[in-house]
Amino acid sequence: MIDGAGGWLAIALRFVAFTATTGALGAWAFHRFVLPRVPVTADAAERQGWQALAVRAATWCSIAVAVTALVRSQVPGSALPSGPDAVERLFNSITWTIALHAQAVVAGLAAIFLAMRARPQTAWPIGAEASVIALALIPPALAHAGSAHELQGVAYLVDVVHGAAAGAWVGGLALLTLLVARTRWADGGAAAAAALFAGFHPVAMVAAPTVFATGLTSAWLRMGVPEGIASSSYSGLFVAKLLLAGVVGFIGAGHSKLATRRASAIRPDTVGRSLLGECVFALIVLLVTAVLVGTPPIG
Repeated sequence: MIDGAGGWLAIALRFVAFTATTGALGAWAFHRFVLPRVPVTADAAERQGWQALAVRAATWCSIAVAVTALVRSQVPGSALPSGPDAVERLFNSITWTIALHAQAVVAGLAAIFLAMRARPQTAWPIGAEASVIALALIPPALAHAGSAHELQGVAYLVDVVHGAAAGAWVGGLALLTLLVARTRWADGGAAAAAALFAGFHPVAMVAAPTVFATGLTSAWLRMGVPEGIASSSYSGLFVAKLLLAGVVGFIGAGHSKLATRRASAIRPDTVGRSLLGECVFALIVLLVTAVLVGTPPIG
């Protein structure tokens, strides 16, 4: 299974790329959709600190994506598995290399635009927002959608939506976890945690179901029903990913109830531990995805 997915190095590089891309998209979604929903009763200086953290997260994640893309372009075996035809393999290899270099350029631009900002708490430059959003458009070209023989456009669009929703959900979750941890010992930590939960809840309620719906659609496009379950490795990995994502969703469902509770009912120390557990399971999902992407769906 590991060799079929390109080996440990290729899997590790894909994992870093997926995680960093998810983090960058999550930071943008947090800045664009979560923080504006935080109740106005939250302390202004505290809100600025939250905005600054989102900027730093997006910057470092973009740098990680750029570096990983350049390394991946030089690592044999990290390309998408393709068919036996020599022309098809060459075409996929060229497309894959172009997509990786495009990913490095876009991620580098995002990091530069974000790093040039004079004040982290102000609005993101248009160039930074456009670059981070563009990061969601490239991974499908490096995955199975990039070499699909049928319904390639549909497969690509489904994967773009899947990755963007995963960024908003999982990437936003990572930032939420960091921010709640920072409020643990602060005065009014419970109120700050409640405000963050209230802001993140609507985003998660849209992003999480979208991840599941697009994930199932993508699997159907790859494997077919029922004759498509021809690769036991791919189907087994998909089931494992689905179950792990279900655990993340189950923990998240428990957290969603906190969004409607009073601030006094939230304990940042206790909630922080369960949020961390949810993040750990989300990272395992990304690791399984890194193996899944390198595994041929059929045969």
